[in-house]
Amino acid sequence: MKPLSFYIHIPYCIRRCGYCDFNTYTPSELKDGEASVAKVSQGYVDAAIIEINQAFAFFNDKKQVRPIETIFFGGGTPTLLPAADLARILDKLREKFGFSENIEITTEANPDSVSAVDLKNLRTAGMNRVSFGMQSAKTHVLAILDRTHNPARVSEVVNEAIEAGFEHVSLDLIYGVPGES
Repeated sequence: MKPLSFYIHIPYCIRRCGYCDFNTYTPSELKDGEASVAKVSQGYVDAAIIEINQAFAFFNDKKQVRPIETIFFGGGTPTLLPAADLARILDKLREKFGFSENIEITTEANPDSVSAVDLKNLRTAGMNRVSFGMQSAKTHVLAILDRTHNPARVSEVVNEAIEAGFEHVSLDLIYGVPGES
């Protein structure tokens, strides 16, 4: 049987980047503004757990339940949800499917969406890879892309991730932005 992988989409962002065409919602688009992400995260995680139960039933009916080899939390900005909420999703996946011995569990994060404490909490929750949306090291390019972080934050957050115990850290970059050569 082929390896089993899960992509979990967390559709919330503090601000939508100009280039993004993913399904995302900012606080201003939600009913309660800034408080919305915290309010909806519990219900969103509950809905994700229902989906996991349905996926298990599907695979179980076909006698194809097997351990998961990769899980990817993408978005949006998954790290806008508390690590404990992401851990609830992981716990349900582990309960239903089990994890392979060398499972890779990734979360996307923005350099300015996590602190050193957040990264430790994500590591404790079970994440073993973090992918930062660096996009560029140039301030003017980040401005064109509607990104909110300072380029200097990237090296800081990478070091914080390593200190938190992440062995695998990746940086996403975008090239070909208008004005680049």
